[in-house]
Amino acid sequence: MSTNPVQRLRGPLVVLGLIFGTWLILPTAFRIFTREAFAEFQAPALGLASRSRELVRFWELNSRDTEELSAAGRDLARAEAGLELRLRELESAASENRRLRSMLAAPTPPEFRTIVARVAVRESSSWWTRITIRRGRTDGVRPGCPVVFGDCVVGRVAAVHVDTSEVELITSPGFRCSAFIEGDQSNRTVLVTGEPDLPFTAPSARVTFIPYEYTPPAGQVVRVVTTGLGGLYPRGLRLGTLSPELEETPQGAYRNGTLQPARELLSLREVSVLVPTEPQPYEELR
Repeated sequence: MSTNPVQRLRGPLVVLGLIFGTWLILPTAFRIFTREAFAEFQAPALGLASRSRELVRFWELNSRDTEELSAAGRDLARAEAGLELRLRELESAASENRRLRSMLAAPTPPEFRTIVARVAVRESSSWWTRITIRRGRTDGVRPGCPVVFGDCVVGRVAAVHVDTSEVELITSPGFRCSAFIEGDQSNRTVLVTGEPDLPFTAPSARVTFIPYEYTPPAGQVVRVVTTGLGGLYPRGLRLGTLSPELEETPQGAYRNGTLQPARELLSLREVSVLVPTEPQPYEELR
């Protein structure tokens, strides 16, 4: 038996090289099938873990004092009454909007239907970049659909499986979205991109191509909202707030800033997926 360490490692290295070479040679379809099969294999476990957390939360709430629950119910009833009034106002505004668009022969913006989904799991390796939700292909979710919470952008659907979907968060390096800065009278378009996840830092995104002559108002919160261009995100959704400190670019024509997400991503338990009623151009590119 040889005592040379190089000769002892030659066999395992050859096997590892053959496996790696075979994986590179295999058709892309087989690799996609393997990833999809693994996602479907772990989907029941993810759903079970998520439902177990919900069951624990249910019994925790069920053990609370009756008076406390009654007070929460009254607060909820008052909030519901206010939302009903707001809903009537929005319906009236939508009717007027449709009337004006028909008079001007303006194109109708894309319509969306909402699919509410629970957050199933967040992996520690991608805590600020991806989440998995308990809605998938059978529920009508499609790749590229925007994901929101209220009027705040959370991210977009990156991958869809049978019963689950992977959502790319706004802080992910792969996130891209055109936006407007509130207070900019010229409505010039800027670009919002996610930033790489750094340890011991709060999640954030990047705002680039800010016009050089733009100055954030002192002492005011500057909101960044979606433009609605491209048909991916509806116009006017909140992306976050712009930091008052802007950085100069080497070219000097634009400046960059930091965006704090509008929604606290750490506490996400439920999101809404906006599915277009008609196929959009960005879906045809996939």
